Amino acid sequence: MFTPAQRLYTALSNGVPDRVPVVPKIFVDSAARLTGTPLLEVIQDPLTALHVVLDAGLLTHVDAVRQFHFPQRRIEKKDNRVFEVDAQGRRIGEIDIQGGLTTRLHDPSEFHLEDTWRMAYMQYWPAEEPYVKNLDDVKRMSIPKRAFYEELGCGDRARDMIRRAGDRIAVIGDAISATLCFCVYFRGYQRSLFDLIEEPELLHALMEKGVEYATERAKFSIDLGIKVIRLNDSTGNMSVISPSHWRQFIFPHMKEVCDELHRYDPEVRIYSHICGNVYPVIDDLIATGLDCIGPMDPLGRFTAKQIRERAGDRIALMGGVNTLSFLAEDPQQVIDEARSCIEGAGQNGGYVLGSGCMVPPGSKKENLIALVTAAKRYGVYQDGHLAQPENQDEQKPVPSA
Repeated sequence: MFTPAQRLYTALSNGVPDRVPVVPKIFVDSAARLTGTPLLEVIQDPLTALHVVLDAGLLTHVDAVRQFHFPQRRIEKKDNRVFEVDAQGRRIGEIDIQGGLTTRLHDPSEFHLEDTWRMAYMQYWPAEEPYVKNLDDVKRMSIPKRAFYEELGCGDRARDMIRRAGDRIAVIGDAISATLCFCVYFRGYQRSLFDLIEEPELLHALMEKGVEYATERAKFSIDLGIKVIRLNDSTGNMSVISPSHWRQFIFPHMKEVCDELHRYDPEVRIYSHICGNVYPVIDDLIATGLDCIGPMDPLGRFTAKQIRERAGDRIALMGGVNTLSFLAEDPQQVIDEARSCIEGAGQNGGYVLGSGCMVPPGSKKENLIALVTAAKRYGVYQDGHLAQPENQDEQKPVPSA
């Protein structure tokens, strides 16, 4: 029997573990609900944010969870709205409880590009105006070094989670983003898309900063002994931009991150989180040096089987189960969908079963457990290939939560 960490690492190395590992994308909002933890505690305490995700993973018996480093924030609740307040009790912005738990700053001048602490948690403070307006602003950006995350206490908190995880569950490091998502944090969503045409020099310069940011963030996790790193660019997909723009802007910077991290630690495994349609750039994703393509979002209008047929055995794959299924379907339907993904993408190993994007906050616990049931029933390997289930009876009862 493999440990969860061994199972995940083997699959991401394009090898054949004992069975298909299971890694749905569980964010802190879903985790808080699953564990019965008040969400306001998660917002205020970065250690609680780490705890709830780990505990949710253990509760649903999955093989691995990502760890999110939140800033410590003071809050004030009024009329069902939650505000972040500064040390003097002054409201600086409203927290988006329904999505991302970010604080939309009332005054963008609260965010300083030279402030290393703000930059370490930059994704949690969006504003109406872009923080970066020109190349001079890009040059002023402070990139937190991995030693700085230690100073913030992120290292001690992460080591605590690694100890608690033990052999029960694997811990994944998060490099956040180096490419278009990174630009969105500083330029805004629509402005970043216009930049593909109107400000290409600025966009490339921002992505170069993103490369520095992501590699330092990833090296911090690698130095902790974490061997699996997630690299995100949810905006950079063909549901949003063209393949030619992807190749011009995303590819070179994503490749730079992968090359640098593999130089730093040849044993590290890097997977992408690019939801939406990635089918037109499968060959390009492989050429970046990624170890695994994820999360194979079926809402991008393809199946896990189609991605495997296109990629062949050149790279590991992750994901494939519709995120809406965790809300709308019953456990048996999730099992059936998961089985299709396993048989379509995981015949010869190199596959991680998971959700096509972040699981919604209202996801049913039994539907997440159903992923593990499917992996144990249909994802067992024998002699390097999927074994045939001993009992193909579809009326076999689904284990309860």
